[in-house]
Amino acid sequence: MVFLLLKVRMMRIFFFFLFVGVLWGQENDMKYYQYNLWLRPSINMDYLRLEVIEAPENESLKNKKLLPNYPVNLGLSMGIYNTFVTVGYSKSIVPLRDTDKYGKSKFFDFQVHSFFKERFLFDLYYQDYKGFYYTDKANIRLLNDTKIHQIGSELLYFRNLKEIALEQLLNHGKTQFGTAFGWYIGGGLYYHKIDIPALSYVNSNEVFRHIQAGVSVGVTGNINLTDNFTAFTLMGIGGYFGGEMKPLSKMKLNGYNNFRLLLSGVYTKKDWTFIFTVQENNKQLYYRKNEQIDINSSNIEISCIRQFRFQTKYRNRVMELLGM
Repeated sequence: MVFLLLKVRMMRIFFFFLFVGVLWGQENDMKYYQYNLWLRPSINMDYLRLEVIEAPENESLKNKKLLPNYPVNLGLSMGIYNTFVTVGYSKSIVPLRDTDKYGKSKFFDFQVHSFFKERFLFDLYYQDYKGFYYTDKANIRLLNDTKIHQIGSELLYFRNLKEIALEQLLNHGKTQFGTAFGWYIGGGLYYHKIDIPALSYVNSNEVFRHIQAGVSVGVTGNINLTDNFTAFTLMGIGGYFGGEMKPLSKMKLNGYNNFRLLLSGVYTKKDWTFIFTVQENNKQLYYRKNEQIDINSSNIEISCIRQFRFQTKYRNRVMELLGM
């Protein structure tokens, strides 16, 4: 039932973006154009850790890691090769630990990925987490009202030694093309809203709003281990500037570092692709008087891609304008 609701919601979101981002035109000579539609159901565990580095008013939280109750998420992504938008949606369905002892965590994730000009990737995401706990001298302390919202956008430029189109490199499930290595460079803008009432004894309703922007660089590698099995990796670092938006006119800029790692094992057989992915991402935030919180995000995902081929008399004019 949950997966059916996800599928219905994904269909609505997908066709909305397809209507906004793609203009279709009709050929008078009734020429037919072929497209490949893909669906990607997944099950994953998104594990976000908040680490309080500096001393807050509540000393019991100093150097503590605030953890979620390992929510298992069900997701669905879909898209059409050689079109403008890929949409992904994920929502928590069940915790892995006892909710009476570790509390209940909720997670929502929505992402849009766009490939264009064969070298550029545009990413837009919204993530919402609620419900954490921490360990204090072997005791479990619940932080059910702790919340974090993340909104981010990135534009990345990719190059590889074999001159392979970016969509072919990153959209698993297409024809294999052999071993390839490359690099990327780009920039991004990120917004975080953090609500941790337990940090303060004075103002438990204090909410931190933080914005940062910067650049990142990294390397990619794709190795065909067999005719059907491929290993893919992406690793990068970034440097960012930003600060707390309260108030914006008095924002104090700080420097931040970022690290990301992605490892994937991909098995392809005809129109089916099975993928195991591990991701790690580390961010830093400063608030108040340079008090620091680290945001460490880990994701483990098992997914499969099913391709469907269809043809239509309509062509995609947006892709022609973008030179694709």
